[in-house]
Amino acid sequence: MIRPAHSARLAAGFIISAALALFALSGCKKKDSSCDLSPNVNVADDIVFLQRGLFHTFNLLLKANLDSMIMKNGYGTIDQASISYNHTIRKFEIRYNSKTCADSTCRNGIIIVKLSGDFFTPGTFGAVSFQNYSEDYRGFTGKDSLVNQGMAAGGLLSYASFINNLVVTKDSSNSTYWNSGFVYHIPPPVKDLPGNVSAFTISGSGNGISSGTYHFSFQITNSLVNDLSCPWIRQGVMDVSVPDVDITSGTVEYVNRDTCNNRVTYNFDGNVYYWWINLKKLKP
Repeated sequence: MIRPAHSARLAAGFIISAALALFALSGCKKKDSSCDLSPNVNVADDIVFLQRGLFHTFNLLLKANLDSMIMKNGYGTIDQASISYNHTIRKFEIRYNSKTCADSTCRNGIIIVKLSGDFFTPGTFGAVSFQNYSEDYRGFTGKDSLVNQGMAAGGLLSYASFINNLVVTKDSSNSTYWNSGFVYHIPPPVKDLPGNVSAFTISGSGNGISSGTYHFSFQITNSLVNDLSCPWIRQGVMDVSVPDVDITSGTVEYVNRDTCNNRVTYNFDGNVYYWWINLKKLKP
């Protein structure tokens, strides 16, 4: 038989436990993403992954045009990529055969780049297309349109990139849809002194739908530093917007100014993730 005092204590304990449970549930309901940040991490991963591939492609194109042997003989190798160049039609073919590159990314397939003129001449257009191309087994379908915009403020050579409706297939049911506009700001005289080209900056913005079906947009607020001697972005900040979830904004930050590593930091409403840009960690 349960005594009244003991019964009262049990009832009080039940009431307190129920109140705590309701408080916890109300906290999660008020800010669901504080319990589950997967929407934000999914979007941030997709942005970092897509940028990595696009920036790598531009880096290869820049390096190829600075490589005197490739430009003279029409072939060469840069970071596991076999590169051929047809002088007559100004066509580059960048070919991978399931090779792991310096940035720990496994690449396979072909990237075709056709230029309308000399890469370093203002007004030159470039058409980039991905042909059965993949990075870490995720396929790229779409095109990148490049244009040499000439010298901008500060005497930097500006090369713009415009992408509409790029699709990156993660698996049979998940894909990322991507639009972006970037500007690569390259220090002169890049063509005459190729050995002096080390780092340059990238500005721009983009939007799309992540592989988790979340709409997103981003803006580079502190220019990204792309160091040709380092396979990863060295520094810079992006503001990220994910409007359809509880935590709608945050930042993606590269903070590797004095080191060359694959670290990146996500910050959504004080929830900080210290991440690595590799297949095991970056799973958009």
